[in-house]
Amino acid sequence: MRIVSVTFRPHDDSPRPTGIGPLLHDLLWAHAVPAAGLEHVRVRPVRAGLEAVLFVRAASDAEAVTGVRHLLTRVREPIAAHGYAVLLPRPAHLRADFGA
Repeated sequence: MRIVSVTFRPHDDSPRPTGIGPLLHDLLWAHAVPAAGLEHVRVRPVRAGLEAVLFVRAASDAEAVTGVRHLLTRVREPIAAHGYAVLLPRPAHLRADFGA
């Protein structure tokens, strides 16, 4: 099991609707395919916007990030429709903000 962290940054400084975390969680699951190996998702607020921590079944960190990038390609437009840009995923141990 690998952990990949993805940040969703708001497009602008306008107020974000409450409850957006569960919505983004559902969008990720709705667009996941079995090949992505997605097992668990947690979305939470962070300084930059929102962070999704994805637990992925993969042989390596690189494979996990590749699978998550494919998922993000499918979900990018629906997430953008809710006012967020998707930043590139990275293995959780490489996060610079340590979840702050």
